[in-house]
Amino acid sequence: MSVRAMIGAGIALALVLAAGPAAAQPTAANAGQCTTSLIGTPLTLPKFSEATQRRLDQDIEIARAALRIAPDREDSHIWLGRRLDYAGRICDAVDAFTDGLKVFPGSYKLYRFRARDLTRARQFDAALADYSEALALMGDTPDSFEPDGLPNPIGLTISTYRGNIVYYHAQTSFATGDYQTVVDGMAKSLALSADFARDDMRVPTAYWTYIAYRKMGEHAKARAAIDAIEPGLKLIENDVYYQAVQIMQGRLKPADVGTTKDSTIKFAIAMERRFAGDEAGARALLAEIIAENAQGHWPAEAELSAPDRAPRR
Repeated sequence: MSVRAMIGAGIALALVLAAGPAAAQPTAANAGQCTTSLIGTPLTLPKFSEATQRRLDQDIEIARAALRIAPDREDSHIWLGRRLDYAGRICDAVDAFTDGLKVFPGSYKLYRFRARDLTRARQFDAALADYSEALALMGDTPDSFEPDGLPNPIGLTISTYRGNIVYYHAQTSFATGDYQTVVDGMAKSLALSADFARDDMRVPTAYWTYIAYRKMGEHAKARAAIDAIEPGLKLIENDVYYQAVQIMQGRLKPADVGTTKDSTIKFAIAMERRFAGDEAGARALLAEIIAENAQGHWPAEAELSAPDRAPRR
C-alpha cells in the first residue's frame, strides 16, 4: 500500500472510530418506488464485485461518521446521500437528503440531489418540484462546478449545479410526457455549459431533444437536432451518448455496437424501432433493458407502461 493510501485509510478509520457505533439504517418506506418497476417487475440492489461493494460500504460509513461529527455542514448531508446513491440505495438516499433539508431548508444543492434520486425512485412529479425549487433557491447565485463523486477518466469536472438542475429537470419531464419542456430545457442546459465542455453537452442534449421531437411528431426538427452533431468529436465523458446519437443519425447500425448491454444505446435502438413502426421489436427491447438492470430503467419503463402519456395541465 502506498503512503498516500495508508494515510487515506487511516483518516477513514479515525473518522469511523471517533464517531462511535454506526447509526441505524434509514428507512425508505415513503421515499419512492424502489422495489418494483413501473411495469411491475422486481427491482433489487446492483450486484458489485466484492472489492467494489467493500469500498462502497466503507464510503457510506465514512460519510455517516462525517455527518455525526459535523451535522452542521451542508456537505455532510450531501455526501451521505450521494454515497448511498452510488451504492444503489436510492430510497435511502432520498431519505438522507430529506433529513438534510430539515437542517438546511434553503439548500439548492440538497434539492438538486434529492430530485435526481426521486426520479430514480419514480416519483417524477416530486422530482420536478424539487428541481424547480432548487433553481428558485439558487436565484442569481453564481454558478459553480459540481464535484464528481465518480470522476471521468481524466478527472475533470465538466458540469455545473445550474446546468445539471436544468438538464435533469428536462430529462425527468420525459417521464411525464412533457416533451416541449424536454426540448426547451435541453437547449437551456446546453447554453449554460462551459466552453470546454460544450461538445460533451451537445451530444446528450441532442439525444433527448431528438426523442422528444419524435414523440411530438416533429420529425424535421428531430432530424435537425441530431444532424447538428458532426462525426469525429473528441469527448471527455459522453462517448456512449455519442454512439447512440450516431445510431439515430444512421451513421452507425445497431449491429455495429454488437451485443452491448448499455442502456443508453439500447434505448436509442428501441425508440428507433418504435418510430419506424416496429412496435413488437421496440417493446421487446425495452423490456430487455429493464430486465438487464437490477434497478430497472425508468425511461424504458415509462415507454412500456404509458407510451402515449401527456403532461397534466
